[in-house]
Amino acid sequence: MCARKTPNLTNYFSGAKQSQHLSAAEEEIQQLKAEIEELRSKNSSDLELQLKELRKQLESHSGILSISLEQIEPNPEQPRQTFLPESIESMSRSLSRDGQLQPVILIQRGNHLLIFDGERRWRSAKILGWQTIQAVIIPEPVSLHRKALLTSLHREDLNPLDKAEAILREISTITELDVQDIPRLLSTVIRRLNSQKRIKPVFELVTADTKKQEQELDILDISESERAVLRVLLDLQLNPASIDANIFPMLSLAEDLKIAIRSGLKGVHAMALQKLSAKNLGLSEQKAKSIREKTTQKVISEKLSAIATRKLVTEVLASQSQSSVINDTNTQDVAQTSHRLQKLSLESLKKANPSELLQFKEVLCQKLAEIEQVLKQN
Repeated sequence: MCARKTPNLTNYFSGAKQSQHLSAAEEEIQQLKAEIEELRSKNSSDLELQLKELRKQLESHSGILSISLEQIEPNPEQPRQTFLPESIESMSRSLSRDGQLQPVILIQRGNHLLIFDGERRWRSAKILGWQTIQAVIIPEPVSLHRKALLTSLHREDLNPLDKAEAILREISTITELDVQDIPRLLSTVIRRLNSQKRIKPVFELVTADTKKQEQELDILDISESERAVLRVLLDLQLNPASIDANIFPMLSLAEDLKIAIRSGLKGVHAMALQKLSAKNLGLSEQKAKSIREKTTQKVISEKLSAIATRKLVTEVLASQSQSSVINDTNTQDVAQTSHRLQKLSLESLKKANPSELLQFKEVLCQKLAEIEQVLKQN
């Protein structure tokens, strides 16, 4: 098995300032592709060091520019879509106290300046009311989304929902498969390989070179679509089984749980809370959502662990089950009473004592008023 070499981000951008478009030179493009392939093996600390070196190189070519915040736009292909308020506040305090220590890196796309690195600084500067920010500018790289994805996957702790959406987009872009089909295809092939006890060789391909990956995929009894999905995941140095079990399930979460994840809820907690569904609770979607949101807030405010969250969900389900039993009993009582009234014949009423009939009428009128009150509330 051939391990991938460590990439060098400084080399990735070598010669960037000498060319307005990287596609102008075939040799430079090939070098760019090779370095993108190598990027996947970087860990967090190495990438931060490389980005620091990249800034130095860019500064030496063009110097640091003072760019108006209004001219800068977020990168729409940035995998990270969630920026927690506390993270922005922390950066704002740092900028206010120490100033801007490092320039942001911007991508020139026509007349637009997109953020390649430094969106937190840009957002924080806007909150502080800054008019400009220090930046260095590069031409747009080939395969911008792929480059941003690779960088984010191995440098930043993306929340699982952002990660799932970014990976799904990358697979769809490369394979042209419908985004709705990709999770199903992955799940199907993983289950089949597991049943065949052939999933371990696939896991071992994560750090293999492209040639080795293709050779091993040739051996597997899988469809072209399944192969395409596995190929992209392995190319991103991701374990397909882990993506199927831990990442893609985020895509099917209830919308309120997706919002909670973007606000800081952990994926494992969200998966536990997902069990509070309308079906499991035996309630309408609206009522189930209300219970789920209340439980989610409790998990967040009390900072419950994953184990404590699963226990809480079990308690909520059990409590609702007991309520359902009580409601079922009450429903049966009403039905039985209604049935007895229907069986009460006119002949029976004629034989009853007038005083008893008056008392019976009062009871009926009282119950009718209560029924009207209940119906108005519903």
